[in-house]
Amino acid sequence: MEKIPELRRRGLPVARVADAIPHCSADWALLSQDEKEKYADMARAWRAAQGKESGPSEKQKPVCTPLRKPGMLVPKQNVSPPDMSSLSLKNDQALLGGIFYFLNIFSHGELPPHCEQRFLPCEIGCVKYSLQDGIIADFHSFISPGEIPRGFRFHCQAASDSSHKIPISNFESGCDQATVLQNLYRFIHPNPGKWPPIYCKSDDRARVNWCLKHMEKGLEIRQNMELLTVEDLVVGIYQQKFLKEPSKTWVRSLLDVAMWDYSSNTRCKWHEENDILFCALAVCKKIAYCISNSLATLFGIQLTEAHVPLQDYEASNRVTPKMVILDAGRYQKLRFESSGFSHFNYSNQEPRSNTPTGDYPSGVKISGPNSNVRGRGITRLLERISGSSSSVPRFSSCDTALSPSLSPKGGYKSFSPLS
Repeated sequence: MEKIPELRRRGLPVARVADAIPHCSADWALLSQDEKEKYADMARAWRAAQGKESGPSEKQKPVCTPLRKPGMLVPKQNVSPPDMSSLSLKNDQALLGGIFYFLNIFSHGELPPHCEQRFLPCEIGCVKYSLQDGIIADFHSFISPGEIPRGFRFHCQAASDSSHKIPISNFESGCDQATVLQNLYRFIHPNPGKWPPIYCKSDDRARVNWCLKHMEKGLEIRQNMELLTVEDLVVGIYQQKFLKEPSKTWVRSLLDVAMWDYSSNTRCKWHEENDILFCALAVCKKIAYCISNSLATLFGIQLTEAHVPLQDYEASNRVTPKMVILDAGRYQKLRFESSGFSHFNYSNQEPRSNTPTGDYPSGVKISGPNSNVRGRGITRLLERISGSSSSVPRFSSCDTALSPSLSPKGGYKSFSPLS
């Protein structure tokens, strides 16, 4: 009996002494004979006490419960669920007409915790949305990040090149932080009164909150703008509609989709022209698309262009036309040229794009026509080296290369390029 509380704390299903015996047999074998006799006496005393407590008393008399006649039985009432159609309709109308704002701010990377400035805001996007009308309006602006902290320029440039590719300096489209924040306030809260709910993804909330507080330093009047998570919004809508709560993991998988990554009118103009996937405005719009795709149809709403890009929604069963082609031959060629063998003229060389760079930041590559090269990389490399003899400047006007089995006119034997 002394071991029962301990076994229960360990999570073992011990309801009575008999259940504890298998778990205590090892400890029982280690006890001496005198200790075993002691516990045996305690067990006999415990059984005797249990017998006295459970035995019938002479003074106690059995209590008889009078039986009821069949006619006296109270019929069981049929409890039907309450009619919630009117309540559900009111809740649906409130949800359908509700206005939500989705916000996101991009930064040139994240600086270490010991730095006073953790983020450098460079782009902001916001969308005004309702289940009934879809995307009503959107706001977008580039932000001047200010002075880059000393020693972190390469860090910020690398973070930019790996995501949104916004230049960290000399970017003419960047606006003053205070001006951008004032324009955002006018977009979200044009009239005095209570602020509408503003949402962002839970993974971005810390960055967006920090950037908002940092940008407020240049304003005389500060606003108490509360930032909520869009995952909680989706959970709340489901809970209010279906009276059950979905898991946060399912909600995150619902919002993290790549179906509309390259849809038209999703990214800002600059990211669209430069064919860059990461865009603050696109993040906000894709949240609206995902909510419309999963929730608006449950309310019986007919999807429009304001809810989702219909041309992509109707063709959702097709593979996205954008794809990445890993050309091993092109990589081998670039490495070969960088090693000092640029004088070789390759017959299967890819045509270069003549598109002017303009405002394209470093790291942006304009995709050109695809090469018709086939086979493994090392095989193509050997074929190009062996075929380079036909590209010597003296024979550049020839239409066809000489066969290795033929000798030149002078009678000299042709040397192999690999010798």
